[in-house]
Amino acid sequence: MVAAFEQTAAGIRERIRELGFSGVVTFYVWHDGQAGQLRCSTGSVPPDELPFNSTYVVSDRLGPVVEEFLAGNMPSVVAWSDLGDAEGHVEQTMTEPESAPLRVWTSGVGASH
Repeated sequence: MVAAFEQTAAGIRERIRELGFSGVVTFYVWHDGQAGQLRCSTGSVPPDELPFNSTYVVSDRLGPVVEEFLAGNMPSVVAWSDLGDAEGHVEQTMTEPESAPLRVWTSGVGASH
């Protein structure tokens, strides 16, 4: 998986150079824990301006992002024992501490990188 994303970044970088675009472009990968998916995108922004609504930390290593995805639970699978009173779940969720910032791997793929 790591090699596939790194090859994708290299391919995007090559294509951007062929097109002659001289601006900043960032390819980035993150684990969407809520959806249980590893996601990627490309934007014409630097790594510190990615369009996330929550706090995130830029990582120069892709391995930990992929490992977090592989270690994650399947969000569509809920054990019967985990089902319970919805009101109790809301109370529990409201008292839980904030989660850690989202880890995002970035690769500069614009001509300026």
